[in-house]
Amino acid sequence: MPVPREPRLSLASPLRGAIVGALLGLGTFVVVALMWRAGATHAAATTADYALFVSLFCLALTVVFGQPPRRRRARVPINRAVPHEWWPRETESVQMFAACVGAPLIVGVGAAMLLFH
Repeated sequence: MPVPREPRLSLASPLRGAIVGALLGLGTFVVVALMWRAGATHAAATTADYALFVSLFCLALTVVFGQPPRRRRARVPINRAVPHEWWPRETESVQMFAACVGAPLIVGVGAAMLLFH
């Protein structure tokens, strides 16, 4: 007779992505702040600039190339409602996870750029 398994606590992918993105954004902010505090102001500003550029670039690549080819080439009728059959079926997509990681990361890097530029 199989032993019943205990339900495990599971976080949804967007929440996991937001947590990872917030930690990455906070980590980037702390690194730039420490560089600024140590007197390497130019290096801190350059690091913040490049971190923002890389995070935006990776987010854009994930959104553009993470879709199946049939969705990228799909024709959508103008001024008509899109049928339910055309709606995406998956609930947790790669694009949603990338957006949830990228948004807090970009906010953290943007705050570092504003404060230490």
